[in-house]
Amino acid sequence: MEWDKYKQSNGKMDRYEDFRPWAHNRVELHVPENKYDYVNASPITLRSSDSSHPPLCYIAMQGPTKPSFDHVWRMVADQTSSSAVIVQLTEMVEKGTGTLKCDQYFPMGGEDTTWSINDDNIWGDNWKAQLTFDSLEEIDGGSIEKRKLVLRSCKGEGEETRIIWHFLYKGWPDDSVPTGDDLDNLLQLIQMSEQHNTSFGKRIVHCSTGVGRTGSFIALDHLIRELNFGLLERYDEPSEGPDLIYNTVDILRQQRWGMVQTPEQYGFIYQVMKKLWCDKYGVVDEKQADNHE
Repeated sequence: MEWDKYKQSNGKMDRYEDFRPWAHNRVELHVPENKYDYVNASPITLRSSDSSHPPLCYIAMQGPTKPSFDHVWRMVADQTSSSAVIVQLTEMVEKGTGTLKCDQYFPMGGEDTTWSINDDNIWGDNWKAQLTFDSLEEIDGGSIEKRKLVLRSCKGEGEETRIIWHFLYKGWPDDSVPTGDDLDNLLQLIQMSEQHNTSFGKRIVHCSTGVGRTGSFIALDHLIRELNFGLLERYDEPSEGPDLIYNTVDILRQQRWGMVQTPEQYGFIYQVMKKLWCDKYGVVDEKQADNHE
């Protein structure tokens, strides 16, 4: 089967035009027919090897551009219920290079507290929203910023209110992987994003491209859940079946092009899962033991 990336974007919605969702698997905005329904985002589903557990659902998104802000927040209103979790794995500007990785698409607090969404009524259906900053908590010395935002939207009569938990993680440079304290903070972030997903909805995850760090985070979140359920107990034994991590990344790539972008990120998933598996089952990692001798 030959799949195509979506081609009808006007470019302004994409931070990188070569990183677009598959045409057959993209988030389509709930807007009137013949109106522009595009956002650079893909629905993602990962199923447990034990069918008694519900699947994990996400939206993998590219770092928003200024022209896409209205589209992004309409997507949030379309795809979530009373609350939502957004995980941002990139800083707005990359440290050291000064490269813009993501435009600021939400109020940060301080004097920046309230944004109006879709004032220009671009879809012609009178949908509009107000996004308000509520609170900020800095975790682990500021490596994680947890914001509580409130999204109030309406279309004609009646207003819907959503609590948005936005997590900004600062410990993962582009095309690299977290180590040391940054890795510990990432594992904490995975846990917090799950705990705040009280409506069991689609967690929205993005970096800059929406594939590298995003794909790695989603893969780890799924695999750690499998580990916690006790479904990887015999993972160290030889098996003729498919490699679980390889299989997970393959399933991700079927749903969004390029997920887990670099060999280093791919290896990072193996390293993290090996460490967590050894910790859970009390196994000494011989390679790590040798390094400490």
